Amino acid sequence: MVNYLGYTRWKKLKKLYYISRGIIHANGLRYYFYVVKLEFQKKGLAIFSADQKPISSFNEVSFNEEYQNYLKNLNEKLVKESSDKQNKSFYMPKISIVLIINEENLDEINNTIDSIKNQTYDNWEITIFPKNSSENTRINELIEKNNPKIHFYHKLSDTSFKNVLNLNSDFIGFLYSGTQLSKFALHEFTKEINQFPDSEILYSDHDYLNEDNLHVNPFFKPNWSPYLFRSVDYLSSFYIIKKTILQKIDSDLIISNCFVYDILLQSIENTKFIHHISIPLYSIKNKILENFNSKQLALSNHFKRLNINAKIKFKNNKNIFQIKYFHNEKPKVSIIIPTKNNYRILKRCLNSIEKKTNYNNKEIIIVDNSSTDNATKQYYSSLSHKIINYSENFNFSKMNNLAVKSSSGQLLLFLNDDTEVLDSSWLDELVSIIMQNDVGIVGPKLIFSDNTIQHAGVVFLKTGSGFHPLMRQVESSSGYHNILNSMRDYSAVTGACLMIKKEIFDKVGNFDNSFDVYYGDADLCLKVVNMGYRVIYTPFTKLLHEGSFTITKENTSHFDIENHLKFIKKWPYLKNGDPFYNSNLDWDYSISKTPFKII
Repeated sequence: MVNYLGYTRWKKLKKLYYISRGIIHANGLRYYFYVVKLEFQKKGLAIFSADQKPISSFNEVSFNEEYQNYLKNLNEKLVKESSDKQNKSFYMPKISIVLIINEENLDEINNTIDSIKNQTYDNWEITIFPKNSSENTRINELIEKNNPKIHFYHKLSDTSFKNVLNLNSDFIGFLYSGTQLSKFALHEFTKEINQFPDSEILYSDHDYLNEDNLHVNPFFKPNWSPYLFRSVDYLSSFYIIKKTILQKIDSDLIISNCFVYDILLQSIENTKFIHHISIPLYSIKNKILENFNSKQLALSNHFKRLNINAKIKFKNNKNIFQIKYFHNEKPKVSIIIPTKNNYRILKRCLNSIEKKTNYNNKEIIIVDNSSTDNATKQYYSSLSHKIINYSENFNFSKMNNLAVKSSSGQLLLFLNDDTEVLDSSWLDELVSIIMQNDVGIVGPKLIFSDNTIQHAGVVFLKTGSGFHPLMRQVESSSGYHNILNSMRDYSAVTGACLMIKKEIFDKVGNFDNSFDVYYGDADLCLKVVNMGYRVIYTPFTKLLHEGSFTITKENTSHFDIENHLKFIKKWPYLKNGDPFYNSNLDWDYSISKTPFKII
Protein backbone atom coordinates (compact mmCIF):
# COMPACT_ATOMS: atom_id res chain seq x y z
CA MET A 1 0.00 0.00 0.00
CA VAL A 2 2.85 2.39 0.88
CA ASN A 3 4.54 1.74 -2.43
CA TYR A 4 1.26 2.27 -4.25
CA LEU A 5 0.60 5.61 -2.50
CA GLY A 6 4.13 6.72 -3.20
CA TYR A 7 3.69 5.82 -6.84
CA THR A 8 0.39 7.71 -7.20
CA ARG A 9 1.79 10.80 -5.48
CA TRP A 10 4.83 10.69 -7.77
CA LYS A 11 2.46 10.47 -10.73
CA LYS A 12 0.57 13.52 -9.39
CA LEU A 13 3.77 15.57 -9.05
CA LYS A 14 4.79 14.56 -12.55
CA LYS A 15 1.36 15.55 -13.82
CA LEU A 16 1.55 18.95 -12.05
CA TYR A 17 4.95 19.55 -13.63
CA TYR A 18 3.68 18.96 -17.16
CA ILE A 19 0.51 21.01 -16.54
CA SER A 20 2.60 23.90 -15.17
CA ARG A 21 4.98 23.78 -18.12
CA GLY A 22 2.08 23.81 -20.56
CA ILE A 23 0.32 26.75 -18.87
CA ILE A 24 3.53 28.83 -18.75
CA HIS A 25 4.30 28.06 -22.38
CA ALA A 26 0.79 28.96 -23.55
CA ASN A 27 -0.09 31.90 -21.28
CA GLY A 28 3.02 33.13 -19.44
CA LEU A 29 4.10 33.26 -15.80
CA ARG A 30 1.47 35.78 -14.63
CA TYR A 31 -1.39 33.51 -15.70
CA TYR A 32 0.38 30.49 -14.21
CA PHE A 33 0.68 32.13 -10.77
CA TYR A 34 -2.97 33.23 -11.02
CA VAL A 35 -4.05 29.61 -11.58
CA VAL A 36 -1.80 28.38 -8.74
CA LYS A 37 -3.37 30.93 -6.38
CA LEU A 38 -6.90 29.81 -7.29
CA GLU A 39 -6.05 26.13 -6.90
CA PHE A 40 -4.48 26.67 -3.46
CA GLN A 41 -7.53 28.68 -2.38
CA LYS A 42 -9.78 25.76 -3.33
CA LYS A 43 -7.64 22.76 -2.31
CA GLY A 44 -4.75 23.87 -0.12
CA LEU A 45 -2.01 21.25 0.24
CA ALA A 46 -4.48 18.63 -1.00
CA ILE A 47 -3.45 19.76 -4.46
CA PHE A 48 -0.47 17.41 -4.09
CA SER A 49 -2.61 14.42 -3.11
CA ALA A 50 -3.14 11.60 -5.57
CA ASP A 51 -6.01 12.18 -7.99
CA GLN A 52 -9.33 10.49 -7.51
CA LYS A 53 -9.09 7.42 -9.69
CA PRO A 54 -11.21 7.79 -12.82
CA ILE A 55 -13.84 5.13 -13.37
CA SER A 56 -12.68 3.26 -16.48
CA SER A 57 -16.05 1.67 -17.13
CA PHE A 58 -19.37 0.77 -15.53
CA ASN A 59 -18.88 -1.71 -12.65
CA GLU A 60 -20.95 -4.70 -13.77
CA VAL A 61 -19.73 -7.05 -11.01
CA SER A 62 -21.08 -5.14 -8.02
CA PHE A 63 -24.16 -4.16 -10.01
CA ASN A 64 -24.99 -7.81 -10.76
CA GLU A 65 -24.66 -8.70 -7.07
CA GLU A 66 -27.26 -6.05 -6.22
CA TYR A 67 -29.42 -7.28 -9.09
CA GLN A 68 -29.90 -10.77 -7.61
CA ASN A 69 -31.55 -9.29 -4.54
CA TYR A 70 -33.64 -7.02 -6.75
CA LEU A 71 -34.93 -10.03 -8.71
CA LYS A 72 -35.86 -11.88 -5.52
CA ASN A 73 -37.97 -8.93 -4.31
CA LEU A 74 -39.46 -8.41 -7.77
CA ASN A 75 -40.49 -12.05 -8.01
CA GLU A 76 -42.24 -11.85 -4.62
CA LYS A 77 -44.15 -8.80 -5.81
CA LEU A 78 -45.21 -10.35 -9.13
CA VAL A 79 -46.21 -13.68 -7.56
CA LYS A 80 -48.51 -11.86 -5.14
CA GLU A 81 -50.02 -9.73 -7.91
CA SER A 82 -50.65 -12.74 -10.16
CA SER A 83 -52.44 -14.57 -7.32
CA ASP A 84 -54.85 -11.68 -6.75
CA LYS A 85 -58.24 -12.10 -8.37
CA GLN A 86 -58.61 -10.07 -11.53
CA ASN A 87 -61.47 -7.67 -11.99
CA LYS A 88 -64.16 -9.09 -14.29
CA SER A 89 -63.75 -6.04 -16.53
CA PHE A 90 -60.03 -6.80 -17.01
CA TYR A 91 -59.34 -6.69 -20.76
CA MET A 92 -57.50 -9.82 -21.96
CA PRO A 93 -56.27 -9.13 -25.50
CA LYS A 94 -55.01 -11.94 -27.66
CA ILE A 95 -51.25 -11.61 -28.18
CA SER A 96 -49.60 -13.29 -31.17
CA ILE A 97 -45.85 -13.71 -30.77
CA VAL A 98 -43.86 -13.71 -34.00
CA LEU A 99 -40.77 -15.79 -33.28
CA ILE A 100 -37.82 -15.16 -35.62
CA ILE A 101 -35.40 -18.09 -35.72
CA ASN A 102 -31.70 -17.22 -36.09
CA GLU A 103 -29.31 -19.97 -37.07
CA GLU A 104 -26.87 -18.96 -34.31
CA ASN A 105 -29.65 -19.29 -31.71
CA LEU A 106 -31.31 -22.40 -33.12
CA ASP A 107 -30.48 -24.56 -30.11
CA GLU A 108 -32.32 -22.11 -27.85
CA ILE A 109 -35.66 -22.36 -29.65
CA ASN A 110 -37.26 -24.71 -27.13
CA ASN A 111 -36.15 -22.57 -24.19
CA THR A 112 -37.76 -19.58 -25.89
CA ILE A 113 -40.99 -21.46 -26.66
CA ASP A 114 -41.11 -22.93 -23.15
CA SER A 115 -40.83 -19.45 -21.65
CA ILE A 116 -43.96 -18.48 -23.61
CA LYS A 117 -45.85 -21.66 -22.71
CA ASN A 118 -45.11 -21.03 -19.02
CA GLN A 119 -46.74 -17.60 -18.99
CA THR A 120 -49.23 -16.82 -16.20
CA TYR A 121 -51.25 -15.11 -18.95
CA ASP A 122 -52.82 -17.62 -21.33
CA ASN A 123 -54.33 -15.75 -24.29
CA TRP A 124 -51.39 -16.09 -26.69
CA GLU A 125 -50.22 -17.93 -29.80
CA ILE A 126 -46.82 -18.37 -31.49
CA THR A 127 -46.00 -17.98 -35.18
CA ILE A 128 -42.50 -19.15 -36.19
CA PHE A 129 -40.53 -17.63 -39.08
CA PRO A 130 -37.07 -19.11 -39.83
CA LYS A 131 -34.66 -16.60 -41.36
CA ASN A 132 -33.42 -19.25 -43.79
CA SER A 133 -35.26 -22.22 -45.30
CA SER A 134 -32.16 -24.36 -44.67
CA GLU A 135 -33.09 -24.34 -40.97
CA ASN A 136 -36.51 -25.92 -41.53
CA THR A 137 -35.52 -29.57 -41.09
CA ARG A 138 -33.70 -28.88 -37.84
CA ILE A 139 -36.57 -26.73 -36.53
CA ASN A 140 -39.10 -29.46 -37.32
CA GLU A 141 -37.00 -31.81 -35.18
CA LEU A 142 -36.92 -29.35 -32.28
CA ILE A 143 -40.36 -27.82 -31.97
CA GLU A 144 -43.43 -29.41 -30.44
CA LYS A 145 -45.83 -31.01 -32.90
CA ASN A 146 -49.62 -30.72 -32.99
CA ASN A 147 -49.89 -27.73 -30.68
CA PRO A 148 -52.80 -25.58 -31.98
CA LYS A 149 -51.19 -22.45 -30.46
CA ILE A 150 -47.93 -22.85 -32.43
CA HIS A 151 -47.85 -22.11 -36.18
CA PHE A 152 -44.95 -22.47 -38.58
CA TYR A 153 -43.94 -20.70 -41.81
CA HIS A 154 -41.15 -22.03 -44.00
CA LYS A 155 -39.05 -18.85 -44.40
CA LEU A 156 -38.96 -15.16 -43.59
CA SER A 157 -39.62 -13.41 -46.92
CA ASP A 158 -41.01 -10.26 -48.51
CA THR A 159 -44.54 -11.64 -48.07
CA SER A 160 -44.10 -12.52 -44.38
CA PHE A 161 -45.57 -9.26 -43.15
CA LYS A 162 -48.86 -10.01 -44.92
CA ASN A 163 -48.92 -13.32 -43.03
CA VAL A 164 -48.41 -11.37 -39.79
CA LEU A 165 -51.37 -9.12 -40.59
CA ASN A 166 -53.55 -12.20 -41.08
CA LEU A 167 -52.94 -13.33 -37.51
CA ASN A 168 -56.11 -13.38 -35.42
CA SER A 169 -54.89 -11.17 -32.57
CA ASP A 170 -55.15 -7.77 -30.89
CA PHE A 171 -51.44 -7.23 -30.26
CA ILE A 172 -48.43 -8.74 -31.98
CA GLY A 173 -45.10 -9.25 -30.25
CA PHE A 174 -41.77 -9.78 -32.00
CA LEU A 175 -39.22 -12.09 -30.45
CA TYR A 176 -35.91 -13.71 -31.46
CA SER A 177 -34.96 -17.27 -30.57
CA GLY A 178 -32.51 -17.15 -27.69
CA THR A 179 -34.66 -14.68 -25.79
CA GLN A 180 -36.65 -15.99 -22.82
CA LEU A 181 -39.69 -14.25 -21.36
CA SER A 182 -40.26 -13.91 -17.64
CA LYS A 183 -43.33 -16.00 -16.76
CA PHE A 184 -45.08 -12.75 -15.76
CA ALA A 185 -44.17 -10.88 -18.99
CA LEU A 186 -47.46 -11.07 -20.90
CA HIS A 187 -49.44 -10.46 -17.72
CA GLU A 188 -47.45 -7.26 -17.08
CA PHE A 189 -47.89 -6.10 -20.66
CA THR A 190 -51.63 -6.74 -20.42
CA LYS A 191 -51.83 -4.97 -17.08
CA GLU A 192 -50.20 -1.92 -18.68
CA ILE A 193 -52.72 -2.01 -21.54
CA ASN A 194 -55.57 -2.06 -19.01
CA GLN A 195 -54.06 0.84 -17.08
CA PHE A 196 -53.29 2.83 -20.25
CA PRO A 197 -55.86 1.83 -22.90
CA ASP A 198 -54.25 4.18 -25.44
CA SER A 199 -51.08 2.00 -25.49
CA GLU A 200 -50.09 1.03 -29.04
CA ILE A 201 -46.41 0.05 -28.63
CA LEU A 202 -45.16 -1.41 -25.35
CA TYR A 203 -41.62 -2.35 -24.31
CA SER A 204 -39.90 -3.31 -21.05
CA ASP A 205 -36.50 -3.51 -19.41
CA HIS A 206 -34.46 -6.68 -19.90
CA ASP A 207 -31.35 -8.53 -18.75
CA TYR A 208 -28.98 -11.21 -20.07
CA LEU A 209 -28.39 -14.87 -19.24
CA ASN A 210 -24.75 -15.85 -18.79
CA GLU A 211 -23.23 -19.28 -19.40
CA ASP A 212 -24.53 -20.47 -16.04
CA ASN A 213 -28.04 -19.17 -16.86
CA LEU A 214 -27.68 -16.49 -14.19
CA HIS A 215 -29.53 -13.24 -14.81
CA VAL A 216 -26.95 -10.46 -15.20
CA ASN A 217 -26.34 -7.01 -16.68
CA PRO A 218 -29.90 -5.62 -16.60
CA PHE A 219 -30.76 -2.75 -18.90
CA PHE A 220 -33.04 -0.43 -16.96
CA LYS A 221 -34.24 1.79 -19.77
CA PRO A 222 -35.58 5.33 -20.01
CA ASN A 223 -39.04 6.15 -21.29
CA TRP A 224 -39.52 6.66 -25.00
CA SER A 225 -36.74 8.72 -26.59
CA PRO A 226 -36.76 8.79 -30.42
CA TYR A 227 -33.28 10.34 -30.47
CA LEU A 228 -31.88 7.50 -28.38
CA PHE A 229 -33.69 4.90 -30.49
CA ARG A 230 -32.11 6.30 -33.65
CA SER A 231 -28.69 5.80 -32.06
CA VAL A 232 -29.35 2.33 -30.66
CA ASP A 233 -32.42 0.08 -30.79
CA TYR A 234 -33.09 -0.16 -27.06
CA LEU A 235 -36.65 -1.53 -27.48
CA SER A 236 -35.59 -4.94 -28.81
CA SER A 237 -35.58 -7.85 -28.56
CA PHE A 238 -39.17 -8.04 -27.33
CA TYR A 239 -42.03 -5.58 -27.57
CA ILE A 240 -45.69 -5.73 -28.61
CA ILE A 241 -47.53 -3.56 -31.14
CA LYS A 242 -51.26 -3.05 -31.54
CA LYS A 243 -52.42 -4.74 -34.74
CA THR A 244 -54.26 -1.61 -35.93
CA ILE A 245 -50.86 0.18 -36.04
CA LEU A 246 -49.32 -2.60 -38.11
CA GLN A 247 -52.21 -2.32 -40.56
CA LYS A 248 -51.07 1.21 -41.40
CA ILE A 249 -47.69 -0.02 -42.66
CA ASP A 250 -46.96 -0.40 -46.37
CA SER A 251 -45.74 -4.01 -46.57
CA ASP A 252 -43.94 -3.31 -49.87
CA LEU A 253 -41.54 -0.95 -48.07
CA ILE A 254 -40.30 -3.47 -45.50
CA ILE A 255 -36.67 -4.58 -45.83
CA SER A 256 -36.64 -8.33 -45.22
CA ASN A 257 -32.99 -8.36 -44.05
CA CYS A 258 -34.02 -6.32 -41.01
CA PHE A 259 -37.67 -7.34 -40.92
CA VAL A 260 -38.43 -6.68 -37.25
CA TYR A 261 -36.43 -3.44 -37.00
CA ASP A 262 -38.10 -1.97 -40.10
CA ILE A 263 -41.57 -2.90 -38.81
CA LEU A 264 -40.73 -1.13 -35.54
CA LEU A 265 -39.51 2.00 -37.36
CA GLN A 266 -42.68 2.21 -39.44
CA SER A 267 -44.88 1.53 -36.41
CA ILE A 268 -43.23 4.38 -34.50
CA GLU A 269 -44.10 6.70 -37.37
CA ASN A 270 -47.78 5.89 -36.88
CA THR A 271 -48.23 6.38 -33.13
CA LYS A 272 -47.31 8.61 -30.20
CA PHE A 273 -48.57 6.14 -27.61
CA ILE A 274 -45.40 4.25 -26.71
CA HIS A 275 -45.36 2.86 -23.16
CA HIS A 276 -42.46 1.60 -21.07
CA ILE A 277 -42.81 -1.07 -18.38
CA SER A 278 -40.02 -0.34 -15.95
CA ILE A 279 -39.13 -3.89 -14.88
CA PRO A 280 -37.06 -6.55 -16.72
CA LEU A 281 -39.50 -8.95 -18.41
CA TYR A 282 -37.20 -10.89 -20.73
CA SER A 283 -33.65 -12.22 -20.87
CA ILE A 284 -31.32 -12.48 -23.86
CA LYS A 285 -29.22 -15.65 -23.97
CA ASN A 286 -27.05 -15.04 -27.01
CA LYS A 287 -26.51 -11.74 -28.73
CA ILE A 288 -28.19 -11.41 -32.12
CA LEU A 289 -25.90 -10.87 -35.10
CA GLU A 290 -27.35 -7.82 -36.77
CA ASN A 291 -27.06 -6.63 -40.36
CA PHE A 292 -26.15 -3.01 -39.73
CA ASN A 293 -26.02 -2.14 -43.44
CA SER A 294 -29.68 -3.11 -43.78
CA LYS A 295 -30.55 -1.32 -40.55
CA GLN A 296 -28.82 1.81 -41.80
CA LEU A 297 -30.87 1.66 -45.00
CA ALA A 298 -34.09 1.18 -43.02
CA LEU A 299 -33.22 4.13 -40.78
CA SER A 300 -32.43 6.27 -43.82
CA ASN A 301 -35.86 5.43 -45.28
CA HIS A 302 -37.40 6.31 -41.91
CA PHE A 303 -35.87 9.81 -42.08
CA LYS A 304 -37.08 10.29 -45.66
CA ARG A 305 -40.65 9.40 -44.70
CA LEU A 306 -40.46 11.94 -41.85
CA ASN A 307 -38.88 14.60 -44.12
CA ILE A 308 -35.84 14.82 -41.84
CA ASN A 309 -32.54 15.71 -43.51
CA ALA A 310 -29.99 13.50 -41.78
CA LYS A 311 -26.86 11.52 -42.56
CA ILE A 312 -26.25 8.20 -40.76
CA LYS A 313 -22.84 6.84 -39.85
CA PHE A 314 -22.36 3.52 -38.10
CA LYS A 315 -19.79 3.83 -35.30
CA ASN A 316 -18.47 0.29 -35.31
CA ASN A 317 -16.24 0.78 -32.27
CA LYS A 318 -19.28 1.98 -30.25
CA ASN A 319 -21.92 -0.22 -31.95
CA ILE A 320 -24.23 2.77 -32.44
CA PHE A 321 -25.47 5.02 -35.21
CA GLN A 322 -24.22 8.59 -35.24
CA ILE A 323 -26.93 10.81 -36.71
CA LYS A 324 -25.85 14.08 -38.28
CA TYR A 325 -28.83 16.39 -38.75
CA PHE A 326 -28.82 19.12 -41.38
CA HIS A 327 -30.68 22.38 -41.83
CA ASN A 328 -30.50 24.79 -44.75
CA GLU A 329 -30.54 27.89 -42.55
CA LYS A 330 -27.61 29.23 -40.54
CA PRO A 331 -29.42 31.23 -37.84
CA LYS A 332 -27.51 33.73 -35.71
CA VAL A 333 -26.32 32.41 -32.34
CA SER A 334 -26.02 34.77 -29.36
CA ILE A 335 -23.36 33.33 -27.00
CA ILE A 336 -23.97 34.68 -23.48
CA ILE A 337 -21.19 34.39 -20.90
CA PRO A 338 -21.65 35.52 -17.24
CA THR A 339 -18.36 36.36 -15.48
CA LYS A 340 -16.67 38.27 -12.67
CA ASN A 341 -12.96 39.02 -12.06
CA ASN A 342 -11.99 36.06 -14.24
CA TYR A 343 -9.79 37.73 -16.84
CA ARG A 344 -7.56 34.77 -17.66
CA ILE A 345 -10.27 32.12 -17.48
CA LEU A 346 -12.54 34.24 -19.66
CA LYS A 347 -9.70 34.92 -22.08
CA ARG A 348 -9.11 31.19 -22.53
CA CYS A 349 -12.81 30.69 -23.23
CA LEU A 350 -13.07 33.55 -25.75
CA ASN A 351 -9.84 32.63 -27.52
CA SER A 352 -11.06 29.07 -27.97
CA ILE A 353 -14.37 30.29 -29.43
CA GLU A 354 -12.67 32.70 -31.81
CA LYS A 355 -9.96 30.29 -32.97
CA LYS A 356 -11.83 26.98 -33.00
CA THR A 357 -15.33 27.73 -34.29
CA ASN A 358 -16.30 27.12 -37.90
CA TYR A 359 -19.77 28.60 -37.47
CA ASN A 360 -19.59 32.31 -38.37
CA ASN A 361 -23.08 33.71 -37.74
CA LYS A 362 -22.66 34.45 -34.05
CA GLU A 363 -22.27 37.20 -31.48
CA ILE A 364 -20.72 37.12 -28.01
CA ILE A 365 -22.29 38.94 -25.07
CA ILE A 366 -20.40 39.15 -21.79
CA VAL A 367 -22.38 39.78 -18.59
CA ASP A 368 -19.98 41.23 -16.02
CA ASN A 369 -20.98 41.05 -12.36
CA SER A 370 -19.24 44.33 -11.35
CA SER A 371 -15.66 43.14 -11.67
CA THR A 372 -13.15 45.03 -9.51
CA ASP A 373 -9.98 43.46 -10.90
CA ASN A 374 -8.01 46.00 -13.01
CA ALA A 375 -6.65 43.32 -15.36
CA THR A 376 -10.21 42.22 -16.12
CA LYS A 377 -11.30 45.81 -16.82
CA GLN A 378 -8.33 46.39 -19.12
CA TYR A 379 -9.09 43.17 -20.94
CA TYR A 380 -12.67 44.31 -21.53
CA SER A 381 -11.42 47.49 -23.20
CA SER A 382 -9.54 45.37 -25.75
CA LEU A 383 -12.64 43.39 -26.77
CA SER A 384 -15.09 44.14 -29.56
CA HIS A 385 -17.81 42.01 -27.97
CA LYS A 386 -20.86 43.48 -26.27
CA ILE A 387 -20.31 43.83 -22.49
CA ILE A 388 -23.24 44.31 -20.11
CA ASN A 389 -22.79 45.30 -16.47
CA TYR A 390 -24.84 43.57 -13.77
CA SER A 391 -24.43 45.27 -10.39
CA GLU A 392 -26.56 43.13 -8.03
CA ASN A 393 -25.47 40.03 -6.08
CA PHE A 394 -24.60 37.08 -8.30
CA ASN A 395 -27.77 35.62 -9.83
CA PHE A 396 -27.30 33.21 -12.74
CA SER A 397 -30.90 33.60 -13.92
CA LYS A 398 -31.04 37.40 -13.74
CA MET A 399 -27.67 37.84 -15.47
CA ASN A 400 -28.66 35.65 -18.40
CA ASN A 401 -32.13 37.22 -18.68
CA LEU A 402 -30.53 40.68 -18.78
CA ALA A 403 -28.17 39.65 -21.58
CA VAL A 404 -30.97 38.12 -23.65
CA LYS A 405 -32.60 41.58 -23.86
CA SER A 406 -29.52 42.81 -25.71
CA SER A 407 -29.19 39.76 -27.97
CA SER A 408 -30.05 39.66 -31.66
CA GLY A 409 -29.77 35.92 -32.37
CA GLN A 410 -32.52 33.45 -33.20
CA LEU A 411 -30.65 30.99 -30.99
CA LEU A 412 -29.30 31.57 -27.48
CA LEU A 413 -26.26 29.75 -26.13
CA PHE A 414 -25.65 30.12 -22.39
CA LEU A 415 -21.99 29.35 -21.69
CA ASN A 416 -19.85 29.33 -18.53
CA ASP A 417 -16.65 31.36 -18.59
CA ASP A 418 -14.59 28.33 -17.49
CA THR A 419 -15.35 26.29 -20.60
CA GLU A 420 -12.99 25.76 -23.52
CA VAL A 421 -13.92 24.79 -27.07
CA LEU A 422 -12.18 21.58 -28.23
CA ASP A 423 -13.97 20.85 -31.51
CA SER A 424 -14.22 23.32 -34.40
CA SER A 425 -17.65 21.99 -35.44
CA TRP A 426 -19.14 22.23 -31.92
CA LEU A 427 -21.56 25.03 -32.81
CA ASP A 428 -22.57 23.38 -36.09
CA GLU A 429 -23.51 20.22 -34.17
CA LEU A 430 -25.60 22.07 -31.60
CA VAL A 431 -27.35 24.23 -34.20
CA SER A 432 -28.18 21.25 -36.44
CA ILE A 433 -29.97 19.54 -33.53
CA ILE A 434 -31.74 22.60 -32.10
CA MET A 435 -33.20 23.35 -35.54
CA GLN A 436 -35.20 20.10 -35.52
CA ASN A 437 -38.89 20.91 -35.11
CA ASP A 438 -39.37 18.90 -31.92
CA VAL A 439 -36.22 20.10 -30.10
CA GLY A 440 -36.25 23.03 -27.67
CA ILE A 441 -32.86 22.69 -25.92
CA VAL A 442 -29.59 20.91 -26.67
CA GLY A 443 -26.38 20.44 -24.66
CA PRO A 444 -23.04 18.74 -25.44
CA LYS A 445 -20.72 16.40 -23.59
CA LEU A 446 -18.49 18.28 -21.13
CA ILE A 447 -15.23 16.81 -19.85
CA PHE A 448 -12.68 17.53 -17.13
CA SER A 449 -9.03 18.06 -18.10
CA ASP A 450 -8.26 14.41 -17.22
CA ASN A 451 -10.67 13.25 -19.97
CA THR A 452 -13.38 12.11 -17.61
CA ILE A 453 -17.05 13.05 -17.85
CA GLN A 454 -18.22 16.27 -16.22
CA HIS A 455 -21.62 16.35 -17.95
CA ALA A 456 -23.50 13.91 -20.16
CA GLY A 457 -27.03 15.04 -19.34
CA VAL A 458 -28.88 15.82 -16.10
CA VAL A 459 -31.34 13.49 -14.37
CA PHE A 460 -33.42 13.66 -11.21
CA LEU A 461 -34.08 11.28 -8.35
CA LYS A 462 -37.48 11.05 -6.69
CA THR A 463 -36.21 13.57 -4.12
CA GLY A 464 -35.99 16.14 -6.90
CA SER A 465 -32.20 16.24 -6.60
CA GLY A 466 -30.51 16.69 -9.95
CA PHE A 467 -27.16 15.12 -10.81
CA HIS A 468 -24.87 14.29 -13.72
CA PRO A 469 -24.93 10.53 -14.43
CA LEU A 470 -21.59 8.84 -15.20
CA MET A 471 -19.56 11.79 -13.86
CA ARG A 472 -15.85 10.95 -13.59
CA GLN A 473 -16.19 7.98 -15.89
CA VAL A 474 -13.52 7.89 -18.59
CA GLU A 475 -14.80 9.81 -21.60
CA SER A 476 -13.92 7.05 -24.08
CA SER A 477 -15.82 4.34 -22.16
CA SER A 478 -19.27 3.04 -23.03
CA GLY A 479 -20.97 4.01 -19.78
CA TYR A 480 -24.19 2.23 -18.92
CA HIS A 481 -25.29 0.15 -21.95
CA ASN A 482 -23.62 2.67 -24.30
CA ILE A 483 -25.83 5.53 -23.06
CA LEU A 484 -22.74 7.74 -22.77
CA ASN A 485 -22.12 7.55 -26.52
CA SER A 486 -25.72 7.94 -27.70
CA MET A 487 -27.68 11.07 -28.55
CA ARG A 488 -30.79 11.03 -26.39
CA ASP A 489 -33.58 12.85 -24.57
CA TYR A 490 -33.00 14.08 -21.02
CA SER A 491 -35.13 16.04 -18.62
CA ALA A 492 -32.35 18.64 -18.47
CA VAL A 493 -28.84 19.58 -19.55
CA THR A 494 -26.47 21.84 -17.68
CA GLY A 495 -26.52 25.61 -18.08
CA ALA A 496 -22.73 25.51 -18.44
CA CYS A 497 -23.38 25.02 -22.16
CA LEU A 498 -27.06 25.14 -23.10
CA MET A 499 -28.58 26.18 -26.44
CA ILE A 500 -32.25 27.16 -26.80
CA LYS A 501 -34.38 28.74 -29.50
CA LYS A 502 -35.03 32.40 -28.63
CA GLU A 503 -38.71 31.98 -29.56
CA ILE A 504 -39.11 29.13 -27.05
CA PHE A 505 -37.11 30.99 -24.39
CA ASP A 506 -39.58 33.87 -24.64
CA LYS A 507 -42.61 31.54 -24.59
CA VAL A 508 -41.59 29.77 -21.38
CA GLY A 509 -40.91 33.05 -19.59
CA ASN A 510 -37.08 33.10 -19.54
CA PHE A 511 -35.04 31.87 -16.55
CA ASP A 512 -36.91 32.02 -13.25
CA ASN A 513 -35.13 34.78 -11.28
CA SER A 514 -35.92 33.10 -7.96
CA PHE A 515 -33.32 30.43 -8.82
CA ASP A 516 -30.28 32.59 -8.20
CA VAL A 517 -27.45 30.03 -8.36
CA TYR A 518 -28.76 26.47 -8.60
CA TYR A 519 -31.61 24.81 -10.52
CA GLY A 520 -32.21 27.74 -12.89
CA ASP A 521 -31.01 25.70 -15.87
CA ALA A 522 -32.98 22.60 -14.79
CA ASP A 523 -36.12 24.68 -14.29
CA LEU A 524 -35.77 26.17 -17.77
CA CYS A 525 -35.38 22.70 -19.29
CA LEU A 526 -38.46 21.34 -17.51
CA LYS A 527 -40.52 24.31 -18.68
CA VAL A 528 -39.46 23.50 -22.24
CA VAL A 529 -40.29 19.79 -21.82
CA ASN A 530 -43.66 20.79 -20.33
CA MET A 531 -44.39 22.73 -23.52
CA GLY A 532 -43.94 19.55 -25.57
CA TYR A 533 -40.38 20.09 -26.81
CA ARG A 534 -37.40 17.80 -26.34
CA VAL A 535 -34.19 18.42 -24.40
CA ILE A 536 -31.36 16.62 -26.21
CA TYR A 537 -27.86 15.60 -25.15
CA THR A 538 -25.33 15.00 -27.92
CA PRO A 539 -22.07 13.08 -27.32
CA PHE A 540 -20.81 14.03 -30.78
CA THR A 541 -19.17 17.26 -29.68
CA LYS A 542 -17.49 18.13 -26.40
CA LEU A 543 -16.07 21.07 -24.46
CA LEU A 544 -13.70 21.29 -21.53
CA HIS A 545 -15.39 22.39 -18.30
CA GLU A 546 -13.41 22.46 -15.08
CA GLY A 547 -16.06 23.83 -12.72
CA SER A 548 -17.86 27.09 -12.11
CA PHE A 549 -15.15 29.59 -11.21
CA THR A 550 -17.53 32.56 -11.08
CA ILE A 551 -20.05 30.79 -8.85
CA THR A 552 -17.62 29.07 -6.48
CA LYS A 553 -15.89 32.34 -5.69
CA GLU A 554 -19.16 33.59 -4.17
CA ASN A 555 -20.42 32.43 -0.75
CA THR A 556 -23.45 30.52 -2.01
CA SER A 557 -23.50 27.22 -0.13
CA HIS A 558 -26.82 27.92 1.64
CA PHE A 559 -28.64 28.65 -1.62
CA ASP A 560 -28.57 25.01 -2.66
CA ILE A 561 -31.14 23.92 -0.05
CA GLU A 562 -33.41 26.92 -0.63
CA ASN A 563 -33.37 26.44 -4.39
CA HIS A 564 -33.94 22.70 -4.07
CA LEU A 565 -37.08 23.21 -1.97
CA LYS A 566 -38.43 25.77 -4.43
CA PHE A 567 -37.60 23.48 -7.34
CA ILE A 568 -39.34 20.35 -6.04
CA LYS A 569 -42.38 22.42 -5.02
CA LYS A 570 -42.57 23.78 -8.55
CA TRP A 571 -42.06 20.35 -10.19
CA PRO A 572 -43.80 17.82 -7.89
CA TYR A 573 -44.16 15.22 -10.66
CA LEU A 574 -40.46 14.40 -10.25
CA LYS A 575 -41.44 12.59 -7.04
CA ASN A 576 -42.76 9.89 -9.39
CA GLY A 577 -39.33 9.58 -10.98
CA ASP A 578 -37.51 11.08 -13.93
CA PRO A 579 -39.07 9.73 -17.17
CA PHE A 580 -35.61 9.69 -18.80
CA TYR A 581 -33.88 7.88 -15.93
CA ASN A 582 -35.19 4.53 -14.77
CA SER A 583 -36.66 4.58 -11.25
CA ASN A 584 -34.94 1.25 -10.50
CA LEU A 585 -31.62 3.10 -10.53
CA ASP A 586 -29.97 5.25 -7.89
CA TRP A 587 -27.77 8.28 -8.61
CA ASP A 588 -24.65 6.24 -9.49
CA TYR A 589 -26.44 3.63 -11.64
CA SER A 590 -26.58 1.27 -8.67
CA ILE A 591 -29.87 -0.48 -7.91
CA SER A 592 -32.26 1.78 -6.04
CA LYS A 593 -32.96 0.66 -2.48
CA THR A 594 -36.70 1.25 -3.05
CA PRO A 595 -37.37 0.61 -6.75
CA PHE A 596 -40.90 -0.57 -5.99
CA LYS A 597 -43.07 -1.38 -3.01
CA ILE A 598 -43.69 -4.97 -2.02
CA ILE A 599 -47.49 -5.00 -1.63
